[in-house]
Amino acid sequence: MNRFSRALPAALLAIPGPGGTVTFVHQLKGPYAGSWLLPGGGIEPGEAAEAAALREAREETGIAVESCSLSAVYEFTGKWEQGHYHLLMFAFRADRAYELPVGYDGHNVGEIRQARIDDIAMHSTDLQILTDAGLASYDDETIARGLAEDGITMHAHRVGSTTRFLAP
Repeated sequence: MNRFSRALPAALLAIPGPGGTVTFVHQLKGPYAGSWLLPGGGIEPGEAAEAAALREAREETGIAVESCSLSAVYEFTGKWEQGHYHLLMFAFRADRAYELPVGYDGHNVGEIRQARIDDIAMHSTDLQILTDAGLASYDDETIARGLAEDGITMHAHRVGSTTRFLAP
């Protein structure tokens, strides 16, 4: 049994870069291996979703994002060579632009790139995520076509604002 055979909680971070770019990683593992994605990965037991997004971004890109905001939660379902998968993805956006550190080799990624969205063959799920994060403006038809071509069902639960509740 692989970790994707049950609903897997995960988090990602959309990181704007200089000159209207966005930070992407070339994924090596998982259902979307071989694709350009936003940095992210699984949430560890006891880890908050925001902490996971910040940790994954730092591990994969070397960028230590100082603050971010939740933009949406997505449910992805699909099938890959190891069977069906179901991801519960918490999507955050860095609150400012960051530059890639020079010479950083990402953890578990093939390559790191800051590119304009029109200059990279990003994964179909990123069309919706970047639109919801305010970093792109793909129409519903383009997003639906991309997801259908990849055999992915994606449900978005958008966030208007976030509130933190602290224990007394």
